[in-house]
Amino acid sequence: MPYIYGGENGCFHALNQNAMSAKKITLIVFAITMSYAVLRYHFLDSIPASDIPFFILNKALAYSGLILFGVAGLRIKSSDRHQIGMAAAYCLLAHVLITLTLFSADYFPKFLVNDGSRLTLYASLSLLCGVIAFGCLVHLWRVSISTRKGTEFSLVQGLGRILLIFAAGHSALMGVPTWLNPSMWPGSLPPITMLAFATALIMLGITHQSKRSND
Repeated sequence: MPYIYGGENGCFHALNQNAMSAKKITLIVFAITMSYAVLRYHFLDSIPASDIPFFILNKALAYSGLILFGVAGLRIKSSDRHQIGMAAAYCLLAHVLITLTLFSADYFPKFLVNDGSRLTLYASLSLLCGVIAFGCLVHLWRVSISTRKGTEFSLVQGLGRILLIFAAGHSALMGVPTWLNPSMWPGSLPPITMLAFATALIMLGITHQSKRSND
């Protein structure tokens, strides 16, 4: 993925170029997010096992894609940056396709008004943020594929940060009502939307710190 921001500190320090290969990073990130999703939403909540291969997988893909997008911006060698960025893009593309397939009152009741005919305001704003974030991703994906180096800047300065802002908005608008009631969290584990929001903010913080250090 094109270089978006630098920095090798915070919670992403262990995923730098000396720690592990791009393939290992991708597999470890997905294994952790998938395990968390299955634990929280199946074993500790009421989502049936039949929804693990698609509905719960969708949650893991979304969060994995966001984490990998951040890791791709670390100062690792260009080939690894490209591979991790592509893995992030494929995870997020799969997330979009699965969400479109599953979108219904049965799976996303909070997104629809009582009769299921229209989106709620929060749902509309959340989906708008998601569409804008995915549009940014498509542009970065196109640049990455065309260069195959992962070192060039995006044609739109700061597009990676814009993506993170809208990804944070997408997660927050989707999950805030649940965040405000920790007593309803299965096993006291926070929702993935809350973790995604926090992760996006951490990435933005690393971006800001890196930009200030380079000025």
